[in-house]
Amino acid sequence: MGVALLAGPANVIMELARPGVGYGVLESRVESGRADRHPIKRARTTFTYLAVARRGTDAQKKAYSRAVSGSHAQVYSTPDSPVEYNAFDKDLQLWVAACLYKGGVDVYRIFIGEMDDETADKFYWEARTLATTLQVPEHMWPADRRAFDRYWQESLEKVHID
Repeated sequence: MGVALLAGPANVIMELARPGVGYGVLESRVESGRADRHPIKRARTTFTYLAVARRGTDAQKKAYSRAVSGSHAQVYSTPDSPVEYNAFDKDLQLWVAACLYKGGVDVYRIFIGEMDDETADKFYWEARTLATTLQVPEHMWPADRRAFDRYWQESLEKVHID
């Protein structure tokens, strides 16, 4: 887990670069989860999510999803928000999950080396739970790594930092 901490800041920047995610975090009504006010708690919550989504039982995933959904219910744009967003937006959740997967691949590559195809396919398949543990239906997770690469390139067109 220590190595994963090194990828955290870069991953957060990638996630927040989608305006719907960035403004959702900036304008969040969930005081206890605000990264700008409680960065350690926010990091702990994210690492717990990663552990539950990747290795938790179905019951643990459902319980964690319910807890996150309670917080996400309070995260939505107002008429004064610069962009429209909602924390239940499946496209935004897919983006966050894709960033988490991409960050995991980068950490592996930097500290261990390139994955062989079998390892990369397994890692990719297991990463789908980073999306499906919340509201993203499994069919939205790109079917394979090639499809993910297309999704990633297309999604970069939606990245914008004010």
